Amino acid sequence: MKASTLLSLCTIIITVGTKKVSSVSQYQKLLVVSYDAFRYDYFNRNLTLFMNDLRKENTHADYMKNVFVTKTFPNHFSIATGLYEETHGVIGNQVLIPETGEILKDSYAMYHYNEEIAPIWIVNEKASPDRHSGVIMWPGCKYEYLGVKPTFLQKFNMSIPFEDRVDLLISWFTHPTQPINLGFLYIEEPDTTGHMVGINAKAFNLVLQKLDNVTKYIYENLNKHGLKDVNVIHLSDHGMESITPKRIIDLNKFVNSSDYKIVESSAALQIFPIVGKLDTVYKQLVDAANKTGHFTVYKKEEIPDRYHFRKNPRVPPIFIVAEIGYAFSDVYKSIEYYEKMQNLTVNNLTEFGIHGYDNEEPAMRPMFFAYGPMFKKNYEIQPFNNIDLFPLFCEILNLSCPPVNGTLENVRSCLNSSLEIPTFQIGLAIVGVMILLGIGIFMAVYIVRRRRDRLNSYHRIFSAESDSEYLQNGQSDFGLI
Repeated sequence: MKASTLLSLCTIIITVGTKKVSSVSQYQKLLVVSYDAFRYDYFNRNLTLFMNDLRKENTHADYMKNVFVTKTFPNHFSIATGLYEETHGVIGNQVLIPETGEILKDSYAMYHYNEEIAPIWIVNEKASPDRHSGVIMWPGCKYEYLGVKPTFLQKFNMSIPFEDRVDLLISWFTHPTQPINLGFLYIEEPDTTGHMVGINAKAFNLVLQKLDNVTKYIYENLNKHGLKDVNVIHLSDHGMESITPKRIIDLNKFVNSSDYKIVESSAALQIFPIVGKLDTVYKQLVDAANKTGHFTVYKKEEIPDRYHFRKNPRVPPIFIVAEIGYAFSDVYKSIEYYEKMQNLTVNNLTEFGIHGYDNEEPAMRPMFFAYGPMFKKNYEIQPFNNIDLFPLFCEILNLSCPPVNGTLENVRSCLNSSLEIPTFQIGLAIVGVMILLGIGIFMAVYIVRRRRDRLNSYHRIFSAESDSEYLQNGQSDFGLI
């Protein structure tokens, strides 16, 4: 076999071998998985054995600090952008536009208060033509930002089983032509079940066990497809608290409902008084808060700075927040829906799940843990803000981080000081070096032999010519004949 042929063959072997055992994208890889309303202390129930072990043996925090209001859309967008709600403008699951009076729900306009803001999956896409993102059902993912959408996208569809969502993400990581290096996966549980039955029901605990099985399924399939170099972050957006009907505050007993419009749902309501009724509505709500003792009323300018919520035009003239464990009368409509869904009879002890409370309430705390080559093992990081995740994403993906409200310094300690290369990659590198070394030795021997053969040939020719000449002259190396 010619040396050039052998070299080409070895190169093909190394290339094919690399693609077979490692994920295709050349960049650092990150998968972010969100379990909606997974409270930080659900691990204490010992129902999520796989997650508990995974969490303990890798990087984890006792809890993560979310943004106020503690709702799904605002917190998922803060995680994706690294910005407070007053900066990105998604101040609730519903938003009223003051100029038009239009109430926005899940829409392009809701997520584009500022057209210059882009989620991390767009920042990744724009950094290089061969960087690709894949997003499954994450709030706000189906819209363009800066004129770009993620390479792969699955819009919200609760009918898709969790395992099928995982399979879809894995197929994106191993895509033959456009493999992703960043994946986002949203799971609507345990939020959906928690709202209907509260957080203490048997049905709720069964959902926690189901999520544990889904998490195990994620890792089984990452390993199955050779994706051991994927860094995985598990998190949630907020916690949840159970309430009972006897803890619902009926605002209609204190304020004329025709004097204002309510946007959003418990436990935090946006109050928009009709023209000329601001002071009247505010006074009546304050009186009601004093009588019940179970909620707080703010004019916009009174909203505490620590919420990082007030400084946005979308924030209402009046804002009210329930005390933990209480809710407002808007919940009655939800209860009617839950009754039909579950065919149950509600009494004063029936529990339902609520969130949206003050983000300093322990019951609103989300969870966080992470696994992968860039994260430390057996490491507990101090609680940090969920807006700090964006710069962490950028650090893992080796992206230039745009200006955000979060800071990398709050989370840098959980990263390995030097990247740990997975064992299979080390083995592959050793095999590659041995092959190249073998090629080098073969080439050296080949060249030496070629030179020796040429010299021998030269000496034979020279000797033959010399013998002929000497014979003609009657001479040889040994003198006269």
